[in-house]
Amino acid sequence: MALIRCPKHGIPYNEDNPRGCPACALEKEGGEQAQIMRELARASQAIRRPGAAAAPVTPRPPAEAPPRHGERVGAPVTVPPRPPVLEPGVLERLQELLRQRPVPAAGIPLIVILLVALMVRSGPSYVEQPSPVPLTGEVLPLPIDPGAELTTVFAVLGVQPPRPSPDGRELERYSYGTDLTIDALNGVVYQISMLVPNRSWRGLRVGIPQREVEGALALLGLPQPAAPAVMPQADTLRGWVVYPSLEGRPNQPLKAEVRPPNGCYDVVVDIQPRAAGVLVDRERRYAVIGRPEAPFEWVATRVQMIDRAVAGPAGPAAC
Repeated sequence: MALIRCPKHGIPYNEDNPRGCPACALEKEGGEQAQIMRELARASQAIRRPGAAAAPVTPRPPAEAPPRHGERVGAPVTVPPRPPVLEPGVLERLQELLRQRPVPAAGIPLIVILLVALMVRSGPSYVEQPSPVPLTGEVLPLPIDPGAELTTVFAVLGVQPPRPSPDGRELERYSYGTDLTIDALNGVVYQISMLVPNRSWRGLRVGIPQREVEGALALLGLPQPAAPAVMPQADTLRGWVVYPSLEGRPNQPLKAEVRPPNGCYDVVVDIQPRAAGVLVDRERRYAVIGRPEAPFEWVATRVQMIDRAVAGPAGPAAC
C-alpha cells in the first residue's frame, strides 16, 4: 500500500482510498451541500405569496450588568409612597350598607322617625316637679315660739337626738324631717325653720302668695326687707325660663320684728318664684319657672323664727 501526496493540498493519503485526498473530498462535499441549500432557498422564495411582509425581528434586550458588591438585587432605589386611605364617614357607611342590604320602602320612613326621636331624646327633657309642693292634706299649726323650753318641743313633736347645727357651733339641731328643724341654745329654742307646706305658724306657711305673707307679717310687726333682694339673670332653654338651681332663684326676703311686750324675736320669710319643674340636660338640672310670657308667681319658700332675747348667730340680744 503506497502513500501519495496531493499536489493541491500537499496531504499524503493512501492510494487505495476511494475518496482520494481528504481535503479535496471535503471541498467537493461542501460545494454540493451549498448548491443544495441555494436551490432550497430559491424554491422557498418562489412558494411565498407575493406582497407578504417578513415577520419583524425583535431585538434581544441587552443583558443586565451583574450586581455590585453589597447591592440588593431587585430592591428599588426609593420606597414608593403609600397611597392615601380615605376613611368613609357615617353617611357613606349607611349608603354602602343600603347597597349591600336593600331596605324595603316601608323601612326608610321608620329609620327617619327613629333618628328624629333619638335627636329629640338627646336634648334637654322637662320633668314636672313644682316647688314648693302643692298642699295636700290638713294644715297643722305649730304651737312653739322662740324662747320655749325643749321639753315643750319634745311634747309636741317628739324626742329627737341633737346634732350639730350648720348655723352656729353653739347650737344644737333637732330635725323633724328635712323640712322642719329646730335649733336650741342652752336648752331653749333659738331658731325654727319651716320648709314644709303642711305646717303653719301664726298664719305663715310655705307656699302662700306674697300678699298673704305681707298680711300675716303685718299682724306681728311692720313688714320690711330682711336683706337686699337677689335678682339673678334667668336663662331660656327650649322655651322655658330656667335658673341653675332652686337656691339660685330670685329672692326678696321680708321680715317683721316682734318686741316687748309681745315678745322678742324676728320672723323672716323668703319670697321666691314658684318653680314648675326641672329641666334635665345630661348631668345638669335646671329649675324651671315657666314660660317667658307668663309672670312669676311669688310665694313663700321658707319661714324662720329667731329668738332675739339672747345673743346668738343672728347677732347680739335686741331686748
